[in-house]
Amino acid sequence: MKYRVKKSEPELNLAPMIDVVFLLLIFFIIASTLNLNEVKSNINLPETETVTARQQVEISVLISKDGKLYVNDREVTRDELPEILELLSGESQEREVSIYADKKVEFQKVITIMDIIKKQNINSISFALHQVMNPGGNK
Repeated sequence: MKYRVKKSEPELNLAPMIDVVFLLLIFFIIASTLNLNEVKSNINLPETETVTARQQVEISVLISKDGKLYVNDREVTRDELPEILELLSGESQEREVSIYADKKVEFQKVITIMDIIKKQNINSISFALHQVMNPGGNK
């Protein structure tokens, strides 16, 4: 009779792998919460006299479900909108308009407002996807 030595099957110990996964998870959570302004504050830029600060103007246009327009919480008519946009943006080159439209507003009204904004040479338009509850502060 021959004696056979039983070979033990190799087993995979998961404990070290789980430790590594948790360490990676902690690293990425901490790294993703870094504020970009914190990183910028650690950079010392050389001084110059020729750089001018660009001022970005943010304008909010709200369209309520009954079709009323509000620019920065002030009610305006559709005819007043180009004039108000020109006044608010001034001479700033970087202008951004955010459109907040109620979900019951007709799509054509939103397109009309977008056309008015485009005619004012404002190319940065963003949309909010929530319902406007109380535009203009009226109750």
